[in-house]
Amino acid sequence: MRRYILTLVLCVATITHSMAQDENNKNYLPEKGDISIGIDFTPVFKYLGNLFNSSTSNTLDGLGGAPITDNVDGFNIDNIAPDVSIMAKYMLTDHWAVRANVGMMLRTNTTRAYVVDDMAHANDPLSESKLIDSRRVSRNGMSVMLGGEYRRGSKRIQGVFGAGLIFGFNQSKTTYQYANALTDINHKPTIAWNTYTDDYRTLQSKTASNLFLGVTGSVGVEWFVAPKVALGAEVDLALYYVKGGQQYVTSEGYNTVLDAVETRYDVESPGDNAFRFGTDNLGGSLYMSFYF
Repeated sequence: MRRYILTLVLCVATITHSMAQDENNKNYLPEKGDISIGIDFTPVFKYLGNLFNSSTSNTLDGLGGAPITDNVDGFNIDNIAPDVSIMAKYMLTDHWAVRANVGMMLRTNTTRAYVVDDMAHANDPLSESKLIDSRRVSRNGMSVMLGGEYRRGSKRIQGVFGAGLIFGFNQSKTTYQYANALTDINHKPTIAWNTYTDDYRTLQSKTASNLFLGVTGSVGVEWFVAPKVALGAEVDLALYYVKGGQQYVTSEGYNTVLDAVETRYDVESPGDNAFRFGTDNLGGSLYMSFYF
């Protein structure tokens, strides 16, 4: 019996030693000339977290690069940094690398709604005829971070320290199409969205480009769970300036003095400015990187 136990212990020790040697022989860490592609896991963690807080809008639709947060008719410059970005690195040496984060978006959404047919209702107050109004919201923008990093650590865990320049822009446009015509008889037609201001209804609301520029530093860690495959986390310290674009509105109404339909162009907002300094996460706060 002792002989069997001794044999088993020797076998386990031999296998353990072989596995340890095999692990030591594997090259887990990135080397000079390696390229890395990173995948941001932040939206996944948000999704998993929302499973436990009764969120009614919990989806994974945001895994594409969305560089800005917007409202219905424009953008909120308080949250202009990318939520998701494409992360890439190139190892100049075993310890130094250049890296880039890029987030982008080009989206158009059209909403349609029924409205009363004013002409049909004027001819027949009991008419149930309906027309369709539409609203088209277009949004586009991108964010870019270019910089370098230094990594320290000889085992499977490395500290990563980076710095870089950040730049980005975004803009939006909302266009309305109305089914009920504006005429000399119908000065204020029925519309699906209440866009009237002084009896003028909005045809288009456009925000000029919001721009941001700044610098960022980061500190993080990468844990190599397999050769050239790492789980990473980092926090950024960012300093950047945001210049908000002017907002232009095109509207139409009936001018009773001229006795004609009039199109008006107005500057609704002169544009805002913002200055930000503090910890942030400009892409890749929780991520997985693959080196090859």
